[in-house]
Amino acid sequence: MSTTRGGIVLRPARPDDAPRLLEWANDPATRAASFDRAKISGPEHVAWLAAVLADPDRRLWIAEGEGVALGQVRVDRAPEGFGVVSIGLAPGARGRGIGRAVLMMGLAAAVRELGIRRMRAVVAPGNVASRRLFEGAGFVAVDAAAAVLTPGADPAGHPAALVLEAHLGPDRPEETAPGPGR
Repeated sequence: MSTTRGGIVLRPARPDDAPRLLEWANDPATRAASFDRAKISGPEHVAWLAAVLADPDRRLWIAEGEGVALGQVRVDRAPEGFGVVSIGLAPGARGRGIGRAVLMMGLAAAVRELGIRRMRAVVAPGNVASRRLFEGAGFVAVDAAAAVLTPGADPAGHPAALVLEAHLGPDRPEETAPGPGR
């Protein structure tokens, strides 16, 4: 299912998105803002993408505008029932003010498709842009010790991570805005 907001379309990722997603993931600025700064190999990435696309508790969407891929947003359902959201913009799409629209579209899609209304984002130390994006979208800091990064991940492996959380309201998903106490 595709959704549209402000000329941006969010569509489910497909296997043929692998080269684009790998390019974005290995962009030097992306690696510098990540927990694991090592370059990702092609075979490792293809296996990861296949696992994400096959997992009923994970969703990965591609944001496009005017036929150009702009970024991706992913939500993983943690065993505790909340969603862990991550977002990445294509290098050429950064600084254009579209991150919040892409994030909000992904959150609304997670409500619709996964039924998740409590979201967490885990931000690497020094990733000021991501922290500002999530805080600007209504996420607030919570206890890092309570974090589950992704299914099967060890939160103790990232002791300096900033964990942000938002509760999505009971209104229609496309109008849902995260915020504390909701």
